[in-house]
Amino acid sequence: MIAFDFDGVISDTYHIFRGHFWDVFGENIDTELNHKSFDMGLSKFEGYEPWWWKEIPVAITRYQHICPPIHNSIEAINSIYYDYDMEYILIITAREPSDAVMQVTKLWCHQNLPFPTEIEFSEDKLEVIKRRNVRYFIDDRFKTAQDLSSVLQYSYLLNSPWNLRDTPLNDNVIRVNTIWEMKNHMGLQNIYDAANA
Repeated sequence: MIAFDFDGVISDTYHIFRGHFWDVFGENIDTELNHKSFDMGLSKFEGYEPWWWKEIPVAITRYQHICPPIHNSIEAINSIYYDYDMEYILIITAREPSDAVMQVTKLWCHQNLPFPTEIEFSEDKLEVIKRRNVRYFIDDRFKTAQDLSSVLQYSYLLNSPWNLRDTPLNDNVIRVNTIWEMKNHMGLQNIYDAANA
């Protein structure tokens, strides 16, 4: 089974948070347009952390509809879907499983993804991966890629400005720039496994 994170892997959700921050504080703190710059700018506001976690579901329900897919992600996942003869694409997201968040997430997938999906909303991605027998997973969060590698054949870390300095990687965590690179690595690994069976 192959599975994908949603935010930062399929959907360019960074725009949700940036837009919501602008609406609430009326200030564009992110001049570099990247996650790390945004986090540093956000931290200058006292008490931002408790506020931020409460506001994430609000931001998702307000802005998900304007978020574009990550460049080439849908084409690459569609290729994986057909080449691996999958029934559906499994998405595992740590998004809050409230009715409003689930509804806008599913609607976005229905409108943007040309293949059937199943979405698991859970902060415990490890439990989902074990239960669903996932072998390959891609995330843009360094800690998640590292933690999940203990139960995956390969854990893929999608390079993003906020994870480029994070090292070292576990042996089965593979950095990729695109989902196409993930697909190519899985294909090479399958050829290697077949040759050595």
